[in-house]
This record gives sequence, structure tokens and C-alpha cells, in this order.
Amino acid sequence: MKTLAASGFVLLVLCGPALADSAAPARPDSLQVHFALHDAGTARIFDVIVSPDHPCATARETHPDHQIELKACVSYDAHLDVEWSMRSASREYRSTSSLVLARGATAELGTVNGPRLGVSVQ
Repeated sequence: MKTLAASGFVLLVLCGPALADSAAPARPDSLQVHFALHDAGTARIFDVIVSPDHPCATARETHPDHQIELKACVSYDAHLDVEWSMRSASREYRSTSSLVLARGATAELGTVNGPRLGVSVQ
């Protein structure tokens, strides 16, 4: 009888955690997204933060002669979706891209002889 009771106790101890409610999966930390926009010999730097509670972030710069808009959103499939545009009196450029969401990920977006946007996830 003692063997049966001991076996039941061991079975309960080993299977108990499997029967208990599992904890919610850990949520990733906030990530800083660093943008470096290069155009016509000038560079503009923008930093935004995305997190599980705020999956999208935007940055905007408006001057009389130009306008820049940047948007970064974390997608459910672990990608960072980036939308950006710049407009001046003589031209307009718009782009949408997606890159793998991981610390240290980098990408350079844009045209060969036009505006370029460097993106890094920190």
C-alpha cells in the first residue's frame, strides 16, 4: 500500500505542473528604431520606440521647403513595417518596406541616386 501511495505522490508531483495553467508567454521589450535619412548631401536622424503596447510609432518633420514622414509598425509575424515619404517643392518620394524584427537588424531603403533611409533596430 505504501508503494502505491508513493507512486501516486510521485505521479502527482511530476504531472502537476503540466496540469496547472501555463504562464503567459514573455512579451518582448521595447525596441528603438533608428532612422538616418540621407538626401542631397544632408542627413536627418530620427529615433522612435515600438513596444507590445504601442506597436506603431511615427516621426514627422515639416519645414516650408520640405516635409518628411516616417512610420514604423511591428507586425504580428515578427517584421517591422516601415512607411516613409519626403516631399519638396520639386519632388516627392514614398516607400513601404518590411524587415525582420530583431535587435541589430539593419536595412538601407530608397533609390540609388535619390533619398536613402537607413533603418536599424536597437
